[in-house]
Amino acid sequence: MSYPIFGKLRFPSLKSAPQRSFNLSDIEVSIKLNSVLTKWGEQENFPNNINIFDQEQYQYEGDSIGYHSYFRTRWDIKGTVFRQSEKFHIYVNLAIAKGSKDLNYFIPEQLQETIILENHKRFDDDSYYLNVTALKECQHVSINDTNYLFYVNDIEYCATADSQDYVWITPITENHYLQFTFGVTNNTEVRDHLETVKDYCTSIMQTVQIDYPEWVKRKKAIAASVSKDINQSVAMEPLIWKREADTGSYLDFRREASEKAKQTKEQE
Repeated sequence: MSYPIFGKLRFPSLKSAPQRSFNLSDIEVSIKLNSVLTKWGEQENFPNNINIFDQEQYQYEGDSIGYHSYFRTRWDIKGTVFRQSEKFHIYVNLAIAKGSKDLNYFIPEQLQETIILENHKRFDDDSYYLNVTALKECQHVSINDTNYLFYVNDIEYCATADSQDYVWITPITENHYLQFTFGVTNNTEVRDHLETVKDYCTSIMQTVQIDYPEWVKRKKAIAASVSKDINQSVAMEPLIWKREADTGSYLDFRREASEKAKQTKEQE
């Protein structure tokens, strides 16, 4: 895995990164990714063919979304070549998520509702997370003719290093979506360079190509024909959890503020 010679921050070179391809039940996904770094510095093998309809592929927590991580890696991000310092790490996780048959993820509103619920479920954990701002900068973006829901999660952990996650999500069937997550260690050395990190992760996403078989294209066309009111995505406000010193619990401050404003209006 090569690094550029010059630069205050040096990321793994995309020019030398191999194009990795995955067949997900005839849905072809390719992306340029550098070598996998494990604890022992070995190349880890990941399957190129995955049956996304195999229930045993997924890990569930409760009765909601099941996840299958089909590619994971970690890269060192280096400082100047003369100091040879490692500034921080980027963690990469490509995952398939499987949801309820009652939802159609090709309808943006229904995908967004799922993402909001998943973030609520993940961060309502007073033993693992401190302050969290989820769904920052949430927006719909198009890359290589594929529509993604993009957002940023700013996470302060209880016992580990803080991180900032850049997440791109796109539906691949009515009940499955792909999730591309890039997590960067958010320490004092990187805090002023987060936009540079985000640009680097974005450049990787620009190498992603997704080719759909005809049966998926038909499903997408049907969803697109749904009335505009239903198909129109709803703007998402960031979800904010902040630790309450007295009880150690977490509050969604936007929700709390909304409820207080409503109570004040009713009293008037």
